[in-house]
Amino acid sequence: MVGLVRVVSNAEMVKEEERQEALQRQAAPLLQGLAAHLRRLWEPALEAKKPIEEQMLRALRQRNGEYEASKLAEIRKQGGSEVYMMITETKCRAAESWMRDILLDSGELPLGVDPTPIPDLPPDVQARVHEEFANKVINTIQQSGMAPDSEVMEELKEQAEDDIKSELMEEAQETADRMLRKIKDQFVEGGLIEGFSEFLADLTTYPLAWIKGPVVRRQRKLTWKPAGNGAFTPQVDEVLAPTYCRVDPFKMYPEPGITRLPEGYLFEHHRLTRSDLSDLIGVPGYDEGAIRQILAEMPYGSMGNWMWSAEMTKAPLEGKYATWMRPTEIVDALEFHGKIPGRLLREWGMTEEEVPDEAREYDCNAWLVDRWVIKATLNYDPLGLKPYYCTSFFKKPGSLYGSALPDKLEDIQQMCNAAARALSNNMGIASGPQVEVNIDRVPADEQITSVYPWKIWQTTNDPMGSGQQAIRFNQPDDRSQPLMMVYQHFTKLADDQSGIPAYIYGDMQVGGAGRTASGLSMLMGSAGKGIRQVIMYIDADILGKLGAAQYSWNMRYIDDPSIKGDAQVVPKGAVVLANREQLNVRRLEFLQATANEFDMEIVGKPGRAAILREVSKGLSMPHDEIVPSKDKLEMQEKLMAAQQQQQMQQMAQTPQANIQFQRGANGEVQGANVFPGGQPMGGQEGNTVTNRATGRS
Repeated sequence: MVGLVRVVSNAEMVKEEERQEALQRQAAPLLQGLAAHLRRLWEPALEAKKPIEEQMLRALRQRNGEYEASKLAEIRKQGGSEVYMMITETKCRAAESWMRDILLDSGELPLGVDPTPIPDLPPDVQARVHEEFANKVINTIQQSGMAPDSEVMEELKEQAEDDIKSELMEEAQETADRMLRKIKDQFVEGGLIEGFSEFLADLTTYPLAWIKGPVVRRQRKLTWKPAGNGAFTPQVDEVLAPTYCRVDPFKMYPEPGITRLPEGYLFEHHRLTRSDLSDLIGVPGYDEGAIRQILAEMPYGSMGNWMWSAEMTKAPLEGKYATWMRPTEIVDALEFHGKIPGRLLREWGMTEEEVPDEAREYDCNAWLVDRWVIKATLNYDPLGLKPYYCTSFFKKPGSLYGSALPDKLEDIQQMCNAAARALSNNMGIASGPQVEVNIDRVPADEQITSVYPWKIWQTTNDPMGSGQQAIRFNQPDDRSQPLMMVYQHFTKLADDQSGIPAYIYGDMQVGGAGRTASGLSMLMGSAGKGIRQVIMYIDADILGKLGAAQYSWNMRYIDDPSIKGDAQVVPKGAVVLANREQLNVRRLEFLQATANEFDMEIVGKPGRAAILREVSKGLSMPHDEIVPSKDKLEMQEKLMAAQQQQQMQQMAQTPQANIQFQRGANGEVQGANVFPGGQPMGGQEGNTVTNRATGRS
């Protein structure tokens, strides 16, 4: 019998070769050792997160207005109302709105880029200082006719340095402003504004809220290309650009026992669809062959759904139902950021050039999908920073995790719920009488389970002759007022515990100082002290670090010298909160106070324009359209100077006029400007000047 020969196409052969190459790479000691090391680190991080997950699930249920299963079983065992008062949700939503109003009021994050206060003078600038100093010495000699002494020379040298430093500061500020515009544009295009809004919701709810970035991802943009005859055709371009996003707190697993992120390693859990994986193809640092093999093996290449139980518990609380029926193929992936000993890297096959010191630990970034390591690189950030930033609404000293509003309000929420349930039950019981029926004196066919107006009760004679009533009505006591007082007392405590008083979000039932507009303003200012602490956490842990990371990324990878300089990113969220009510009022007052010729001579048009620009910004007006830029102002100044010079030249070329006087019929002195030839200026009729008061010129 002749054997069959299998015929394979070229495409299949290429795929098989790619598969074998990917398997060989994955079988290398480096990747095998790294995968085993990551699994060892993952287990303690997963175990340490379990109590935090329970805390976060309680917070999510509390905000959604759902009882814990054990508590709900107790309530149903006793019977009665299952009402849940949404105290926590109201406070969380108010805190979110308050922070959004502070941090996203203008549609962009409150950041600034400021140049360093004292600029260094490089050699070329030192040459400019010497040149300016020489010019000042020459001018002094020309004006005084004698050489300046040593004291004057020292003053001239300081003036030259101050002038050059002032020019450098102006140039540095312009460079910093361009860098700030670039960073804000990258934040908008990279999705930070949307992610930051979601981050604020996490911050009010969970013990720790997270933001990630800058992470280079493939982005698709719609552009328009000219097609001739004034027409344009749409074209989709793909670019690699820095992006930002909010990270689900349930998917973050830091090393157990750390108090700050730089102290230890960190895992992020990803649930990747086929589209997510395919988008990683071509991104620098990712193993394209391994990714293609995972796509070929899906869904069998998953990690055994090791997060399935947590996902099943959390999904309904987020409004996601029947997630187990989702037809999209998904694989679990772990992203690792942390240090790995140089000794292990050497053992796994890295060279001495890549790992110069075995005793040191090296920051690494790796992605693990089942048995596949799809990314393994050293962290080339100059400071070895991870692209993650986190903070808490209430911080706990010595702990990475803090607490949020649901944690602070848990006991108060339970007391309000208990009072509301008791109130509901009491109102139901006290809404009508309790009926006592002697069934021995009621006919068998009498309906005793319903009571309605004008009902006639049929009774029989008392067989015992006791003389007791067959039917008696008892009215239960109404305890609604004491229960309402209990409920109101604990809602007031919720204001104090959360730092989010009710009048912040529209409750006008304010007593004492809050009865007047000025008093209410003072109360709101005092309430702002609590939220100011949270804003300071966001400034220090999130905005400042995000801006610094994007600034560093731009300095390294953006080929634009006009934005690069010695500067630092400054978060201004707390400044906005402190000054938002008074700042623009003070600016308007300053604008009015300097509206005089003396101050204008000092400030000049550029300074006046800067004040107008900041005032218009604070009023949410189009300041770029209202106030010209510095370059436009300089251009206008040059144009006006040229026009004045041209007018002066024209006047200098005009012949000198003679003035002839004559006395009119009424005795008034009249004068006419005429050219030397006798022709009146301005026409034949001339320009007549009359002094009616004195009759004299």
